[in-house]
Amino acid sequence: MKIGFFSETYLPVIHGVTISIETFRKELESMGHKVYIYTLDIPGYKDKTPNVFRFKSIRIIKNPELRQLQPALHLKPVRASLEEIHKLKLDIVHAHTPFSLGVLAKSVSKEQKIPMVYTHHTDYPEYIKFYWKDKIILPRLMKVYTRWFSNLSNGIIAPSLKIKRYLRGYGVNKKIPIYVLQTGIDLNLFKKSPAAGFLVRRKLGISPQAKVLICVGRIGQEKNVEFIIRAFGEISKDREGIFLMMVGEGPFFESLKKIVKDSGLDKKVIFTGRISHDEIKDYYNAADLFVFASYTDTQGIVIIEAMACGLPVVALKDDAFSDMIADGKNSFMVNKQSEKIFAQKVNQLLGDKELYRKFSSAAIKQAAAFSKENMAKKLISVYKSLLKK
Repeated sequence: MKIGFFSETYLPVIHGVTISIETFRKELESMGHKVYIYTLDIPGYKDKTPNVFRFKSIRIIKNPELRQLQPALHLKPVRASLEEIHKLKLDIVHAHTPFSLGVLAKSVSKEQKIPMVYTHHTDYPEYIKFYWKDKIILPRLMKVYTRWFSNLSNGIIAPSLKIKRYLRGYGVNKKIPIYVLQTGIDLNLFKKSPAAGFLVRRKLGISPQAKVLICVGRIGQEKNVEFIIRAFGEISKDREGIFLMMVGEGPFFESLKKIVKDSGLDKKVIFTGRISHDEIKDYYNAADLFVFASYTDTQGIVIIEAMACGLPVVALKDDAFSDMIADGKNSFMVNKQSEKIFAQKVNQLLGDKELYRKFSSAAIKQAAAFSKENMAKKLISVYKSLLKK
């Protein structure tokens, strides 16, 4: 099968969408399919894999990661590229964005009379509230736009039940099927490895006896990272020799470091900055527990990665990962945004060795269901079902 992936977000930017695209690309190609990536150029970056086609782009807002296809000025190159796409005779197009390249994907779908699948990776109406002053009109417009673009597709992939419900709530046509399908993980990469964890601890100056919490992801306000710091303040009141690793970077990075310093937690909170996806497994293995508080995630890839490495999770309750976390069996979900209750759950797990062992084993078992192989097979099933229509 020849598959075209369309996305503004791709390498070298490390992002949940990028990880999803790369994970599926590699697995689909290992199954014998051909995947073509259509994305935007990043000045100075050269692709290391074939079949990646880039369009000229412009930066939008103040974030260098946020780029869009250049407008009318570059219509001729776009048309030329469309002709090249048509020559490939794709079987299906898969839009990973509703914006410029998503619209381009629909154009290819329409002209070649092939199905278009759309993955709704980001909860845009909620996400945008953190980057625009307007908290009402623009989010409403984003709901309208999301509905419009979703209704152009032949089938939609929602990374979680939460997103499926959102899309139906936005008024997406009920005749368009919505499939709940998460991004899979590499279980050969993400697995328990105490030796790798020991080396990370030694590098960071953390003793083997210390307890370590880890939070992985973009350091942005939309990730509710301030809550994690406040909750850690509660946790560390009752414990000596405990650390929090904040793995990642983002627009709120420096502000969060200041909050940590002002809270007197700077000797206990370690900011690692960005860690490559191939190395992140070692940081999970250096920790005892994974903590998470985001309400804007559409799926919990980092949660499954952590669980595959044997880490129980304490997270604020969210439908984005309700099918991953079995509350009271492999992890704890906290129903309300209470730092004290969150801290109690963390301390309960760290203070009960038998409960911790039970949760750790159950976490590894649960993560196995979300392997990249399983998810890629499900994606091909989605493609085949749409090609039959």
